[in-house]
Formats: sequence, structure tokens, C-alpha cells
Amino acid sequence: MATRQAQRKIFDNDVTKRHLSRCCERDTYKGWTVTHDPYIFRTDLRTDPRLIADLGAERLIAAERKYEKIVVEIKNFLRTSQVVDLEEAVGKYSIYNIFLRQHEPDRTLWLAVPLHASENILSREVGRVTLEAMRIPVIVYSLSGKEPLIWKIPKSFTENV
Repeated sequence: MATRQAQRKIFDNDVTKRHLSRCCERDTYKGWTVTHDPYIFRTDLRTDPRLIADLGAERLIAAERKYEKIVVEIKNFLRTSQVVDLEEAVGKYSIYNIFLRQHEPDRTLWLAVPLHASENILSREVGRVTLEAMRIPVIVYSLSGKEPLIWKIPKSFTENV
């Protein structure tokens, strides 16, 4: 039973990653080009475990003629407890953001979450306050893949960056 659940989770993650990759690359969804699938953080591989986020992407900012770069960590929020999912997502985000700032400070880490998580745990105080306090930018996606991506930037994100 556990093996079947693990296989299902891998399949769900793969489908979600492909959907987000396609959406990010379409001009109507910000015109991103996926550059890393997956994005592997630089760590001392002799002594440290590998840290891997789902996607790395970039897009040209025409006005400034430079690239904006992001890393996307995708979470499905499919557990019985969305609080546990939130704790895991925030923990991973925190660790990944530390390494990203050290090694590629020109990239911004985004957390991709499904619409049902955005409408449930992330719209409640525990989710709202956590995302705002930690200044976590969020991409909301639909599990069906039919709705467009929603890019949410916390109010405090640009303050004191």
C-alpha cells in the first residue's frame, strides 16, 4: 500500500511540474523559460545531502535588458492535514532560500501551491500570517491545469530586500 501511494505521489508531482513548466513558458503566463528541471542547489556534495527544488526559470525584462530568474518549489498539499503540508513547505522554502541567497542571489524562490490550498489553509490566519511574515511569493496553480497561474507577491516582499 505504501509503495502504491509513493508511486501516485511521484506521478502527481510529475504531472504538476509539467503543467507548471508549460504555463510558465507561455507568454500569457509571464513568458518564462525553464532553465533547470530540477534546480539543484550548490552544497558541499561530499558532506551534505543534495537539495533539489522542482524548477528554475528565467525571463528577459525588455525595459532593462536583463534577466529575472526564479526557482520554483512545487507543493501539492494532498495530506489530510494542510497544517503539516504548510509546515513542510515553509521549512523547505526556508532552507532553499538560505542556499539560494548564498549562491545565486539574483534568483527569487517561489512556492507553487494548488488552488485548494490557497483557498483553504493559506487564506486562514495561520497561512496568511506565515507567508507575509516570511515574505514568501506564491504561484497558485489548478490541479486540473485549466485555470491560469496566479502570481501572489506578499506586501512586505519588496520592503528591505
